[in-house]
Amino acid sequence: MKRIITFLAVLLLFFAGISNASAAALAERGGSPVWRVTLEGRTMFLGGSVHILRETDFPLPKQFDLAFEQAEVIVFETDTSQLSDPEVAAFLMSQIYLPDNQTLGSVLDEETFLALMAVCQEYGLSVLDVIRMRPSIITSVLSVLQIQKIGFVEQGVDDYFMERTRQDRYKQIAFLESLEEQIDIMISMGEGYENEYVQYFLREMENTETQLEALIADWRNGVLTDRNNMLMEMKDEWPHLYRSLILDRHMAWMPQLEDFLVSDQIHFVIVGNAHIFGPDGLVQMLRDIGCEVTPLR
Repeated sequence: MKRIITFLAVLLLFFAGISNASAAALAERGGSPVWRVTLEGRTMFLGGSVHILRETDFPLPKQFDLAFEQAEVIVFETDTSQLSDPEVAAFLMSQIYLPDNQTLGSVLDEETFLALMAVCQEYGLSVLDVIRMRPSIITSVLSVLQIQKIGFVEQGVDDYFMERTRQDRYKQIAFLESLEEQIDIMISMGEGYENEYVQYFLREMENTETQLEALIADWRNGVLTDRNNMLMEMKDEWPHLYRSLILDRHMAWMPQLEDFLVSDQIHFVIVGNAHIFGPDGLVQMLRDIGCEVTPLR
C-alpha cells in the first residue's frame, strides 16, 4: 500500500519533471541539486529530490549534507509515515476503486482497455486484480513495478533525510501538505479523460528506462537537458493535470516558503525535482519575489 501512495512522488519526477527544453535556460549549467535562497539577510535551502533511487546512486551529492548540517528545520512534501495510521490507510483503500459498478472495461474504450490489460499481464497482474481500480491507481501500480524491475528499489532523498531528521534531536521536521491532499491529487489524475490519460501513460512506459538515466544525471548536476520536454508537453497537452500536480501546489507552498524565509530558523526544503525548474518552478517563483537563488557548491 505504501508503494501506491509513494508513487505520487515518483510520478512527479518521472512523468512530469524529467526536464523540458524551454526551462533549460533557467538551470545554471554545472549547477547543483541544492539551492541557497536568501532574502534580506535570511537563508533557506531548497533541494530537489528523487523519491526512489538505486543502490548505485548513493552516496548522495555532498550539497545535501552541507544544507542538512546548517538547517534547523527539515521540510518535506508530506508525511508518508502516516500510512501506518489505520484511519489513513482505510481512507486510501476506500479511494482506489471506481465508484458504483464501474470497471476499467466500462470507463475505457476497448482498444485502450485491452492494451492496458496486456501490460498488466506482463507484470503479473490479472484482470480480476485490477478490473475495478481507478485508471490513476493501476497506472501508479504499474509504474512502481516497472521502476523496481529496472533497479530503483532504494529509498529516495526525502526518505533518507526523513530518517536522519527523526534520529537527530536537534532537528525539527515540517511538511508542506497533508497526506490526504496528496492522495486526492493522485486519485483525481485522468478523471474525465481516462482513455487519453492511459494511452499517454502506456506510451511513456516504453521510454522510462532511458529517461531515468538522463534524469539521474541531470539531478546530480542540477541541470536540465534539451532533449527532454515532458513538463512543457504536460502543460500544453494536459493543462488540468499540470495545474493539479505542479502549479496549484506551488501556489499553496509559496506562502509557507516566504514564512520560512523570515523565520529565525534555517529551513531546508526537500521536494521532488519536478518542482524546482521551469517558468512555474520554485526557483523562478522565489526569484520573482526578490530572492537570490544560487546553486549550493
